[in-house]
Amino acid sequence: MNEGFAAWVSAHALVLFIGLPLASGMAALGFVRLYEAGSRRRRSWMLGLGLSALVLAFGVLAAAVRSEGTVVAFDGALADALSMSMDSSLLWALSWFTYLGDRNFLIVLSVAMTLYLIWTGWWRLAAFTAIATGVNGALNALLKHTFERVRPEHDHGFVSAAGWSFPSGHASAAMAVYGTACYLIWRLAPPAWRGPTVAAGAALIVAIGLSRILLQVHFASDVMAGFAVSLAWMAGCIIVAERWWPSGRAEQEPQ
Repeated sequence: MNEGFAAWVSAHALVLFIGLPLASGMAALGFVRLYEAGSRRRRSWMLGLGLSALVLAFGVLAAAVRSEGTVVAFDGALADALSMSMDSSLLWALSWFTYLGDRNFLIVLSVAMTLYLIWTGWWRLAAFTAIATGVNGALNALLKHTFERVRPEHDHGFVSAAGWSFPSGHASAAMAVYGTACYLIWRLAPPAWRGPTVAAGAALIVAIGLSRILLQVHFASDVMAGFAVSLAWMAGCIIVAERWWPSGRAEQEPQ
Protein backbone atom coordinates (compact mmCIF):
# COMPACT_ATOMS: atom_id res chain seq x y z
CA MET A 1 0.00 0.00 0.00
CA ASN A 2 2.83 2.41 0.85
CA GLU A 3 4.53 1.76 -2.46
CA GLY A 4 1.31 2.20 -4.44
CA PHE A 5 0.39 5.51 -2.81
CA ALA A 6 3.97 6.75 -3.07
CA ALA A 7 4.00 5.92 -6.78
CA TRP A 8 0.73 7.81 -7.25
CA VAL A 9 2.11 10.87 -5.43
CA SER A 10 5.31 10.87 -7.48
CA ALA A 11 3.34 10.52 -10.73
CA HIS A 12 1.23 13.58 -9.84
CA ALA A 13 4.03 15.67 -8.31
CA LEU A 14 3.46 18.80 -10.39
CA VAL A 15 -0.31 18.72 -9.88
CA LEU A 16 0.17 18.36 -6.13
CA PHE A 17 2.78 21.14 -6.06
CA ILE A 18 0.22 23.49 -7.59
CA GLY A 19 -2.95 22.14 -6.00
CA LEU A 20 -1.95 21.71 -2.37
CA PRO A 21 -0.71 25.31 -1.89
CA LEU A 22 -3.89 26.62 -3.51
CA ALA A 23 -6.01 24.42 -1.23
CA SER A 24 -3.99 25.60 1.78
CA GLY A 25 -4.54 29.22 0.80
CA MET A 26 -8.28 28.67 0.56
CA ALA A 27 -8.34 26.91 3.93
CA ALA A 28 -6.37 29.77 5.49
CA LEU A 29 -8.82 32.28 4.02
CA GLY A 30 -11.69 30.34 5.56
CA PHE A 31 -9.94 30.36 8.93
CA VAL A 32 -9.45 34.14 8.72
CA ARG A 33 -13.16 34.67 8.10
CA LEU A 34 -14.12 32.47 11.06
CA TYR A 35 -11.54 34.15 13.26
CA GLU A 36 -12.65 37.68 12.38
CA ALA A 37 -16.31 36.80 12.93
CA GLY A 38 -15.67 35.53 16.45
CA SER A 39 -15.54 37.29 19.78
CA ARG A 40 -12.26 37.81 21.58
CA ARG A 41 -12.96 34.77 23.75
CA ARG A 42 -13.78 32.62 20.72
CA ARG A 43 -10.58 33.73 19.03
CA SER A 44 -8.58 32.71 22.09
CA TRP A 45 -10.26 29.30 22.06
CA MET A 46 -9.52 28.86 18.36
CA LEU A 47 -5.84 29.64 18.85
CA GLY A 48 -5.60 27.51 21.99
CA LEU A 49 -7.26 24.49 20.40
CA GLY A 50 -5.12 24.92 17.30
CA LEU A 51 -1.95 25.04 19.39
CA SER A 52 -2.95 21.88 21.27
CA ALA A 53 -3.77 20.02 18.04
CA LEU A 54 -0.46 21.03 16.48
CA VAL A 55 1.56 19.95 19.52
CA LEU A 56 -0.28 16.62 19.44
CA ALA A 57 0.42 16.26 15.70
CA PHE A 58 4.12 16.87 16.23
CA GLY A 59 4.18 14.38 19.08
CA VAL A 60 2.53 11.71 16.91
CA LEU A 61 5.00 12.34 14.07
CA ALA A 62 7.97 12.30 16.44
CA ALA A 63 6.82 9.01 17.96
CA ALA A 64 6.28 7.54 14.50
CA VAL A 65 9.78 8.50 13.41
CA ARG A 66 11.24 7.02 16.58
CA SER A 67 9.34 3.76 16.16
CA GLU A 68 10.27 3.47 12.45
CA GLY A 69 6.87 2.06 11.57
CA THR A 70 4.35 2.87 8.85
CA VAL A 71 5.21 6.58 8.59
CA VAL A 72 8.91 5.88 8.10
CA ALA A 73 8.11 3.16 5.57
CA PHE A 74 5.99 5.58 3.55
CA ASP A 75 8.69 8.24 3.78
CA GLY A 76 11.21 5.84 2.29
CA ALA A 77 8.84 4.60 -0.40
CA LEU A 78 7.99 8.14 -1.47
CA ALA A 79 11.62 9.24 -1.57
CA ASP A 80 12.49 6.20 -3.70
CA ALA A 81 9.58 6.80 -6.07
CA LEU A 82 10.46 10.47 -6.49
CA SER A 83 14.11 9.68 -7.18
CA MET A 84 13.06 7.51 -10.11
CA SER A 85 10.32 9.69 -11.60
CA MET A 86 11.05 13.40 -11.14
CA ASP A 87 11.62 15.34 -14.36
CA SER A 88 14.94 17.20 -14.51
CA SER A 89 13.30 20.47 -15.61
CA LEU A 90 10.99 20.41 -12.59
CA LEU A 91 13.90 19.64 -10.28
CA TRP A 92 15.79 22.60 -11.75
CA ALA A 93 12.83 24.94 -11.16
CA LEU A 94 12.35 23.65 -7.62
CA SER A 95 16.05 24.09 -6.87
CA TRP A 96 15.57 27.84 -7.37
CA PHE A 97 12.17 28.09 -5.72
CA THR A 98 13.35 26.38 -2.54
CA TYR A 99 15.70 29.30 -1.80
CA LEU A 100 12.64 31.22 -0.61
CA GLY A 101 12.92 28.99 2.46
CA ASP A 102 16.70 29.19 2.77
CA ARG A 103 17.89 29.89 6.30
CA ASN A 104 20.23 32.74 5.37
CA PHE A 105 17.61 34.46 3.22
CA LEU A 106 15.00 34.20 5.96
CA ILE A 107 17.42 35.47 8.61
CA VAL A 108 18.04 38.57 6.49
CA LEU A 109 14.28 39.02 6.01
CA SER A 110 13.60 38.61 9.73
CA VAL A 111 16.32 41.08 10.71
CA ALA A 112 15.07 43.55 8.10
CA MET A 113 11.51 43.35 9.48
CA THR A 114 12.76 43.82 13.03
CA LEU A 115 14.94 46.81 12.16
CA TYR A 116 12.15 48.44 10.18
CA LEU A 117 9.78 48.10 13.13
CA ILE A 118 12.37 49.59 15.49
CA TRP A 119 13.03 52.45 13.07
CA THR A 120 9.32 53.24 12.78
CA GLY A 121 8.71 53.01 16.51
CA TRP A 122 6.82 49.74 16.73
CA TRP A 123 8.91 48.43 19.61
CA ARG A 124 6.56 45.71 20.81
CA LEU A 125 6.06 44.32 17.32
CA ALA A 126 9.82 44.39 16.82
CA ALA A 127 10.25 42.33 19.98
CA PHE A 128 7.51 39.95 18.80
CA THR A 129 9.28 39.48 15.46
CA ALA A 130 12.69 38.85 17.02
CA ILE A 131 11.32 36.35 19.56
CA ALA A 132 8.95 34.54 17.18
CA THR A 133 11.60 33.96 14.53
CA GLY A 134 14.75 33.69 16.65
CA VAL A 135 13.46 31.23 19.24
CA ASN A 136 11.88 29.16 16.49
CA GLY A 137 15.27 28.76 14.84
CA ALA A 138 16.85 27.65 18.10
CA LEU A 139 14.01 25.20 18.72
CA ASN A 140 14.44 23.64 15.28
CA ALA A 141 18.18 23.19 15.84
CA LEU A 142 17.51 21.56 19.22
CA LEU A 143 14.98 19.14 17.74
CA LYS A 144 17.28 18.20 14.86
CA HIS A 145 20.05 17.26 17.27
CA THR A 146 17.57 15.42 19.48
CA PHE A 147 16.30 13.13 16.72
CA GLU A 148 19.41 13.00 14.48
CA ARG A 149 17.48 11.60 11.53
CA VAL A 150 19.50 11.01 8.37
CA ARG A 151 18.24 12.69 5.21
CA PRO A 152 17.04 10.73 2.17
CA GLU A 153 19.60 10.21 -0.58
CA HIS A 154 19.52 12.98 -3.18
CA ASP A 155 22.10 12.58 -5.92
CA HIS A 156 20.33 14.37 -8.78
CA GLY A 157 22.80 17.27 -8.54
CA PHE A 158 20.29 20.14 -8.59
CA VAL A 159 20.51 20.85 -4.86
CA SER A 160 22.35 19.46 -1.88
CA ALA A 161 21.63 19.59 1.83
CA ALA A 162 23.62 18.63 4.90
CA GLY A 163 22.73 18.15 8.54
CA TRP A 164 19.95 16.25 10.24
CA SER A 165 16.57 15.84 8.60
CA PHE A 166 13.83 15.97 11.29
CA PRO A 167 12.11 18.40 11.45
CA SER A 168 12.65 20.33 8.21
CA GLY A 169 14.47 23.61 8.77
CA HIS A 170 13.10 25.14 5.56
CA ALA A 171 9.51 24.27 6.48
CA SER A 172 9.98 25.45 10.05
CA ALA A 173 11.71 28.73 9.16
CA ALA A 174 9.28 29.53 6.35
CA MET A 175 6.35 29.04 8.71
CA ALA A 176 7.93 31.27 11.36
CA VAL A 177 9.19 34.12 9.16
CA TYR A 178 6.40 34.32 6.61
CA GLY A 179 3.88 33.65 9.36
CA THR A 180 5.31 36.55 11.35
CA ALA A 181 5.12 38.76 8.26
CA CYS A 182 1.44 37.84 7.90
CA TYR A 183 0.81 38.74 11.53
CA LEU A 184 2.54 42.10 11.12
CA ILE A 185 0.37 42.89 8.13
CA TRP A 186 -2.64 41.76 10.16
CA ARG A 187 -1.73 44.24 12.88
CA LEU A 188 -0.65 47.19 10.76
CA ALA A 189 -2.40 47.04 7.38
CA PRO A 190 -6.08 47.75 6.60
CA PRO A 191 -8.44 44.86 7.47
CA ALA A 192 -9.12 44.18 3.79
CA TRP A 193 -5.52 42.98 3.42
CA ARG A 194 -5.80 40.30 6.07
CA GLY A 195 -7.50 37.48 4.19
CA PRO A 196 -5.46 37.74 0.96
CA THR A 197 -2.20 38.10 2.91
CA VAL A 198 -2.77 35.03 5.07
CA ALA A 199 -3.96 33.01 2.07
CA ALA A 200 -0.89 33.96 0.01
CA GLY A 201 1.41 33.29 2.97
CA ALA A 202 -0.11 29.84 3.57
CA ALA A 203 0.22 28.92 -0.12
CA LEU A 204 3.87 30.04 -0.20
CA ILE A 205 4.78 28.17 2.99
CA VAL A 206 3.19 24.92 1.82
CA ALA A 207 4.87 25.24 -1.59
CA ILE A 208 8.27 25.65 0.07
CA GLY A 209 7.68 22.55 2.17
CA LEU A 210 6.60 20.54 -0.87
CA SER A 211 9.70 21.65 -2.76
CA ARG A 212 11.87 20.06 -0.08
CA ILE A 213 10.04 16.75 -0.45
CA LEU A 214 10.10 16.77 -4.25
CA LEU A 215 13.80 17.63 -4.25
CA GLN A 216 14.28 14.59 -1.99
CA VAL A 217 16.26 16.50 0.64
CA HIS A 218 13.57 15.82 3.26
CA PHE A 219 11.10 13.08 4.01
CA ALA A 220 7.41 14.01 4.01
CA SER A 221 7.16 13.62 7.79
CA ASP A 222 10.10 16.03 8.24
CA VAL A 223 8.15 18.78 6.50
CA MET A 224 4.89 18.03 8.29
CA ALA A 225 6.68 18.10 11.64
CA GLY A 226 8.41 21.37 10.75
CA PHE A 227 5.07 22.94 9.92
CA ALA A 228 3.40 21.58 13.06
CA VAL A 229 5.99 22.66 15.61
CA SER A 230 6.52 26.12 14.10
CA LEU A 231 2.83 26.84 13.67
CA ALA A 232 2.29 25.77 17.28
CA TRP A 233 5.04 28.16 18.36
CA MET A 234 3.51 30.95 16.27
CA ALA A 235 0.08 30.30 17.77
CA GLY A 236 1.59 30.53 21.26
CA CYS A 237 3.32 33.82 20.43
CA ILE A 238 0.13 35.26 18.99
CA ILE A 239 -1.90 34.17 22.02
CA VAL A 240 0.51 36.07 24.28
CA ALA A 241 0.57 39.11 22.00
CA GLU A 242 -3.21 39.25 21.69
CA ARG A 243 -3.66 38.84 25.43
CA TRP A 244 -1.33 41.66 26.42
CA TRP A 245 -1.79 43.84 23.36
CA PRO A 246 -5.05 43.05 21.53
CA SER A 247 -5.19 43.92 17.86
CA GLY A 248 -7.60 46.65 16.81
CA ARG A 249 -7.75 49.92 14.97
CA ALA A 250 -6.84 51.85 18.14
CA GLU A 251 -3.39 50.31 18.04
CA GLN A 252 -2.37 52.13 14.89
CA GLU A 253 0.01 54.45 16.64
CA PRO A 254 3.67 53.51 17.22
CA GLN A 255 4.51 52.65 20.80
